[in-house]
Amino acid sequence: MDDPDTQSNRPFNTQPSILHDEPEWFVLNKPICWHCVLARVTDGNPTIQDWLGESDPRQRELPECGLVHRLDHSTSGCILVAKNVQMHETLRENFSVGFGGWAIEKRYLALVGSGLDLRGEFALYFAGRHKGSAKVSVHAYGDRAERGECRWTVVRKASAMAKAGDPLSFDLVEVEVIGPGRRHQIRAGLSSLGHPLAGDSLYKGIALGEDWNGGCAALHSWRLGITGIRVESPIPAWAE
Repeated sequence: MDDPDTQSNRPFNTQPSILHDEPEWFVLNKPICWHCVLARVTDGNPTIQDWLGESDPRQRELPECGLVHRLDHSTSGCILVAKNVQMHETLRENFSVGFGGWAIEKRYLALVGSGLDLRGEFALYFAGRHKGSAKVSVHAYGDRAERGECRWTVVRKASAMAKAGDPLSFDLVEVEVIGPGRRHQIRAGLSSLGHPLAGDSLYKGIALGEDWNGGCAALHSWRLGITGIRVESPIPAWAE
């Protein structure tokens, strides 16, 4: 069976765009159904890495064309890109660990199964499964390098009147990633609490109507804060 994050039958006609531009870095708006980097599982689908190299050949001189971090194939929104090697190293370090004024704010919007506490947080451990598995395992204890922490706020409760698959049938939450981010931290973490993301078949989420998000899990990188500068991506229709 194909990995739900790598199916190639979803729309990707929307192009990336620059949300904010600084002398040494910029923030892109990543569409859904775009991979970040070229890999075996991309199956010819478009990648942000290729787009960066084609848009500005100078980016090809940088690791992964300057990408500081990655977003899942199904995740849209803010993604940070460096313009030179030194800034790439600096931002990657700060994105991973954070220190002082360089700590990077990372906030997301997500639709999740209804009934989540209005406010909450988790500190869990995210470990890779067997080779070839698309999922990660979540544990209450583990190695420090696997620790991932999030806090959330429900900004809109699910409506009992909404039809199945409609965004209004899910809780809309704002999630802040605290410190280093781990692979599938929000997706796997909330699923482990019994509230998987809408449309996230990998973690047994309830289906979201394809008209809303192309059949993808409803997760959007809404805001990045870098050295006091806050950059926000336009919210998707399912979050309005």
